[in-house]
Amino acid sequence: MTSYEHGKIAKTILEIDTPPEDSTAFGHWIRAEAHLDLLERNAKSSERIIYASGPYTFIHSIAVPFDALAADTPESLLGWNDNPFTSIASYVSGGGRETLRVERGDRARGSPALNAGTDLLFVREFEGWSGPDRVYAELNQEYAHLADIHWRSERNAYCRYDRNGDLVDIVSVTIPKPVNGVALVSFSWPELEEYLSIARMALVRMFDFTLLRYGQFSGWDEGPDDVVRRSDDLIYRQKISGNSAYTRGVQIIRPRDARKVGGEISGRWSGGVKHEHVTFTVQDWRHECQIADISTDPASTTNYFEAENNDLPYEMSPAFFRPEVLSKYKTDREKYTVGDRDISCRAAWTLRAYDVNEAGQVFAYLVYLRALPYEEQLHWKSFNQPPRAGISERAFINDFKGEFVHFQHPRSEILSILQRWRALEISWWKLRDEGLLNRANPPISSSKDEWADAIMDLTQLVVEGFETKALRAILKKLGVPYTDEKTIALLEKIVSAKNPVGGPVQLEGLRTAQHIRSKVKGHAGSTEGLSLARNALAGYGTYADHFKHLCSLIASDLEQIEVTLGR
Repeated sequence: MTSYEHGKIAKTILEIDTPPEDSTAFGHWIRAEAHLDLLERNAKSSERIIYASGPYTFIHSIAVPFDALAADTPESLLGWNDNPFTSIASYVSGGGRETLRVERGDRARGSPALNAGTDLLFVREFEGWSGPDRVYAELNQEYAHLADIHWRSERNAYCRYDRNGDLVDIVSVTIPKPVNGVALVSFSWPELEEYLSIARMALVRMFDFTLLRYGQFSGWDEGPDDVVRRSDDLIYRQKISGNSAYTRGVQIIRPRDARKVGGEISGRWSGGVKHEHVTFTVQDWRHECQIADISTDPASTTNYFEAENNDLPYEMSPAFFRPEVLSKYKTDREKYTVGDRDISCRAAWTLRAYDVNEAGQVFAYLVYLRALPYEEQLHWKSFNQPPRAGISERAFINDFKGEFVHFQHPRSEILSILQRWRALEISWWKLRDEGLLNRANPPISSSKDEWADAIMDLTQLVVEGFETKALRAILKKLGVPYTDEKTIALLEKIVSAKNPVGGPVQLEGLRTAQHIRSKVKGHAGSTEGLSLARNALAGYGTYADHFKHLCSLIASDLEQIEVTLGR
């Protein structure tokens, strides 16, 4: 898969490389007006052609220092002789030396300025390899590192995450050349412009459009070709010989001033880039807990250290939200990680110190909401509502008293036990997936699906971690018979055998969770599944309270298993 812009460029090249059947149109086509127009349009687009090879098109680009360009003449650049297939270094001998040496960077490209240029990519061929990736593109490592991009084969592109945590294509690649198609490498211009500007280089595109009918070409007429300066930065040589013509030249694309580009980069580093802000309905603690509309703009709030000189609301004022605000993050686990008190989006952003109050509302402080991208702030804004209760006791103790809480959700007790087992490397339980530790989050909303997903995550984390072979080995050592029982039944036999007083043991929490998972998630829409969901609400009022009760039972089961099997 390649980006839409990349595919559109390839399609355009293929279209303009198709010779017209009509003789009049063909005579116009060989003058390469469509090809030159493509260069000029593309020089203003967000996706720039760096390398292209079509039926009649060849384009190859390098980065050339400003000083080298200024010292050379445009006419000298027309003598270019270069392609992306040349190695960056080679072993050489001679020159009065007795041993081999490595020769780097001495490229004869046809002019002093071009000789001083830097390759942006290399097209390499794996000799002897017969697979589809025999020919591939290798990127200039300096640029790849500075742009912080990485190759993703499923996208045929060098990519990175944007500020919203979405994967974006920075360098798109179609190599090797498709049959009767176009080989193409295109760069996203904003990132390339940053590199060129800071490095004080311009992009120089060398192009050759040799337009004719194959099988009908008998050679070029004698005499010089015409030198055409189409603009200050686009110059070419052209020869029209009967029904054939070539147009061969260079195009210089200059980046913006380094001071402006550098200032934008520095602004991103320092957080000084101007952002759009959103206004939330919050509880204004500084003004008698009034309900007020306050912007996330830093100029609209203050902190405790600067409050003497103003009457602004505190930036730690909380905004409250319907619990469904978290559904977006809980359903896309590849992109988002939802923790007890933070939400993160890949390498893009983190929302700190959110929590849930007694009324089931999610809340977050303005100071942390302002750190979100504008689009995320709008998402939270759509769920904003006046408070129906204050912040949670946990948040008050953690965030304002600066103390640790001595109470915790029983889910945390489960995680604590499992983390201990993991650290001890016990033989009868293993963590199957690191991500499961962050997935079994308590449900918050009134959604049955969220409740069912939370229980499924919990059973995947806990129950699927038990090693069946190890449990059967323990039973065999105890002399307790077993058949094909599943994990929980094996655990119950072990606990019962080691604690014979009181009769058979039933691990109520594990059994209940596994039963709900089977009936609600495994048999969607089943009568029993719907009944279990109704019973959870009838018995505990909310899915959140039922989940809390279930976690208490499971924590008790795990403690019993730990005491029985030992650490």
